[in-house]
Amino acid sequence: MKPEQTKKLEELWNRGLMKVDPHCSRLSALMDEAVGVGLSPAQVKTYIYRRRKATGVTDWEQEEIDMTVLIVSTLDKLRARRGTSLQDEVETIMALTGLQKTGPQPRAWPSEPQADFSESPHLTPRPAGLAMAFGQDDCGQLGLGIAEEEERILPTPVVLPPGKTIVDVAAGGLHSAFLTAEGEVLACGLNDEGELARPNAGEEDCRTVASVSLGPPMVAAQVSCGDSFTAVLDTSGRVFWAGQLRDAGGVFHDIGPRLQEVPLWAPATKIAAGAHHLAVLVGNSIATCGSADRGQLGRVRERRALKRSSRELSLTASPWTTASQFIDVCCGTYSTIGLTAADDIWGCGNNHLYQLGEGPRTIWMSRKLEALSQKNLVQVALGDDHAVALSSSGAVFCWGDGYSGQAGTGVISKQPIDSPRPVPGLPNNIRQVAAGPSATYIGYR
Repeated sequence: MKPEQTKKLEELWNRGLMKVDPHCSRLSALMDEAVGVGLSPAQVKTYIYRRRKATGVTDWEQEEIDMTVLIVSTLDKLRARRGTSLQDEVETIMALTGLQKTGPQPRAWPSEPQADFSESPHLTPRPAGLAMAFGQDDCGQLGLGIAEEEERILPTPVVLPPGKTIVDVAAGGLHSAFLTAEGEVLACGLNDEGELARPNAGEEDCRTVASVSLGPPMVAAQVSCGDSFTAVLDTSGRVFWAGQLRDAGGVFHDIGPRLQEVPLWAPATKIAAGAHHLAVLVGNSIATCGSADRGQLGRVRERRALKRSSRELSLTASPWTTASQFIDVCCGTYSTIGLTAADDIWGCGNNHLYQLGEGPRTIWMSRKLEALSQKNLVQVALGDDHAVALSSSGAVFCWGDGYSGQAGTGVISKQPIDSPRPVPGLPNNIRQVAAGPSATYIGYR
């Protein structure tokens, strides 16, 4: 092997050449570069094997290797500034992800940031106002502060602590969370699984809106609620959650009533909660964790997702193994969708009613959804079994289940809508779309 070829392999290794995978466009490009300087695939494979053996990577699970390749890609700029190589940072990468050769290891809480969080986005100023609520209030989830169960059919002001103004609201299964202009998280509703992260975790109904105080000092930037858990993103890019996760077999993981940090390898910029899973935008990657029983994580194969022994794999926040550059993420009850800078839509999870725009079959490993890609979609929201999207032109599209009228077609759809269909009769100044379990919301001005 010529010196320039050896130098080229060193360069490619530092850029993430850890295995040869024809399904990964980024690694294929690295292989093409190697072949371009006269190296054969056999020579590259031999080099990779020796380097992996020297660093202990050969003892890792395949999913761990896939995840590390994405981590290497994310940390490219950081390594360039430090002047270090991949071999220098293998131990650091393992520490950041909590991965050892025996699998993920729990990390003590509270923890110091495990990556450079100094460049994380600060709390963005948002219009503050009064929170209103209506609907079922059997567990105090509306935050009205009344002792008896009562349904509200008209918008009613939420009873907030004095001096608090709200900039964001998140609704869970039977609880609600509110983000104040100062970055404080308030919550109310059902608390039997600790989803409110309050001391009185044994109290089933917390009808008073109060602060989520158990946890590290933080200034929250976003809050999101699942069925029985609450997730918080702070202004340093760290993510925390409290409550409980379930799957088809019952309780999948008891996080507890105290906010626990979700270990990440870099600062997060957005979180999205499904019923029992969490998706996080980290740089330009999407990481998922939680229950994987319906493919909602997009990185755990069916044969492993249904095994209780794979719990650690599911609970470790790990990225999708794709070179796509994601700019947004959203979750449905049992599904996840990511938007890329190249106008592609990736997704995974429950899909029996075409809620991912194609199917009908469960998508276990995240992949590009051709029916949704290259449509100039700038926002997507998922419900239980349907989806709504907003295009750059202000047009709104719906697909999936329409049996409750959530597709906006003006009729009850007895058959699912298998591809995006425009919602007629809307103005051209739509600014935002949202989805409930069986409802669609459109905001305009």
